[in-house]
Amino acid sequence: MDARLREGIRLFNAGRFFESHESLEDFYAGAEPEHKPFVEGLIQLAAACRMFRDFGEVQGSVRMARQAVIRLENYQPRYLGIRVSDLIGAMEEWAKRAEAEGGAVKTEIPKITWRRFSFF
Repeated sequence: MDARLREGIRLFNAGRFFESHESLEDFYAGAEPEHKPFVEGLIQLAAACRMFRDFGEVQGSVRMARQAVIRLENYQPRYLGIRVSDLIGAMEEWAKRAEAEGGAVKTEIPKITWRRFSFF
């Protein structure tokens, strides 16, 4: 996995969504064309989570997260080492809770999980 992508995921999982967005943008700039739609989905997720966490925006954040999920759907179950199916399921559940509970779910933004190593 590219170090910029790994760093973007690490920052996302640490709740540093602005920095994650920036790192993912950096990766996107040099990514192969076939990876760009997938990375756009990750960037969109980081932006949605930042809007939710930093600005308390629920409706726009949920809408953006759902748009990101649509971008990611074609890359299941895994892509670039990321467990896309798990991420989609977690973000869909988060979006439902965010709509129902508003700010009550701020600390429950899902993490991006990935395969850290492989024997094959």
